[in-house]
Amino acid sequence: MTGVPPIVATKKPLIDPKRARIVVAYTAVVAVSVAVLMQRGCYKGGVFDTERVNDFRAYQIAAQGVIDGDLTSAYKDGTKPLQYPPSFAFFVAPFGLVPYRVGVMLWVVLNGVLTILIFRSMDDALGLPLSSEAKLGGFFLSLRMLESDFSNGNANTLVLALVLLSFAVLRKRRGLASGVALSVACLSKATPALFAFWSLVRGRWRYLAGVALGLFLFGAVLPAVVLGPVGASDAWTSWINLTLRPVMASKDSSIVDPGDGGMNQAPGDGYMPGQGVRALVHRMLRDSDATAHDEVYRSIHVLSLSERHADLLYVAISVLLFVGLAITLRYRSPGARQGWMPAEFAIACVLMALLGPLSRKAHFVLLWPAAVLAFDAWWRVEGRRRAVGCAVWALAFVLIVGTSPGVVGRMFSTVLVAYCPFAWASLCLLGLIACPGFYPRTHTTGAITPECGATANSH
Repeated sequence: MTGVPPIVATKKPLIDPKRARIVVAYTAVVAVSVAVLMQRGCYKGGVFDTERVNDFRAYQIAAQGVIDGDLTSAYKDGTKPLQYPPSFAFFVAPFGLVPYRVGVMLWVVLNGVLTILIFRSMDDALGLPLSSEAKLGGFFLSLRMLESDFSNGNANTLVLALVLLSFAVLRKRRGLASGVALSVACLSKATPALFAFWSLVRGRWRYLAGVALGLFLFGAVLPAVVLGPVGASDAWTSWINLTLRPVMASKDSSIVDPGDGGMNQAPGDGYMPGQGVRALVHRMLRDSDATAHDEVYRSIHVLSLSERHADLLYVAISVLLFVGLAITLRYRSPGARQGWMPAEFAIACVLMALLGPLSRKAHFVLLWPAAVLAFDAWWRVEGRRRAVGCAVWALAFVLIVGTSPGVVGRMFSTVLVAYCPFAWASLCLLGLIACPGFYPRTHTTGAITPECGATANSH
């Protein structure tokens, strides 16, 4: 016998070691970022300073109102009045059983856990195999909005998680349950109702039936059982009269011109808060204050429309933008029963923030899915389209991150934010994920098929 060396079977590693190290590094970066967000939430919420409170105080007052059977007082509180629908108070009712400082810590922890879950499950929720770079890039673009949400004790991360949950359940062909999940988001904030209108375009009748069922159970039955029919009616009336109507006519007319010693009110109209289309239209087309918290009257208007005409133009732009995107996506994915595309879901999230009548920085947490998909859209293409896509996404990143006080200084940031950079960044992301050249029409979810995952790699 000749000496023949034995054949040794070599097992190829399932995961590239270099790639595994990169993923570990990405995970560490996200973990550190979430820890910083939680620290900001605890600091701004008053965990370390008993004299400091944020918007979570309004949630706790409302939660205590649910326990005491009187929710109307939460809308009349002189320090932190509740601005959310009465149903939201029932969702946060357990926080009324603990002291404020304990409650705000639990709220920060809840939002930290939700942030990690959203990051980890973004590809599963959208039904696409997303790259780690896309998930990390989308997270960093959303970091400024997340910091604002954590610092102010807002509920936008929770709302995004509920909307993602609704879409994930819809992908499993459970239209009724997904609609109920969306109804919880709608009863926390009104803007997720945009998905109900979008569902009319797709003919998602079971989805809409689930939304209606959830609105009835959590918005009518639950408050009536806990507060009684009269108490529930009074709570909804207080929200409409003390929150909803003032929001639609919101402007801060208390700003004065320091040049006259503060004796007279500044010329023009007060500050229209927000970063969405409504704020942009009012600041550019009305003689109104365009900056806040600087005690200086700054106007950037190019026309002098009335408040009513500016609002009419805002509504017209919103309708045109919504209908135009709906028609475009319907054309790219024909058939009412074919299902929702991931891009369609992300676009609906963007429109929730962009078209909201009073969308501030924290509300633009809803850009997160679009930021991920927009990054993934140009990351996988080649040639000139990749360069163009990279430039557009980078512009959106600069508009959001590059206008922060930590980068350009507080004074310059105040002037830049007057031009609503969040709205312009939203339009950049919409352009990337709505453009067929970057996002193929074959990507559909909602009507899940075995081919869905396969076609997802056809960038």
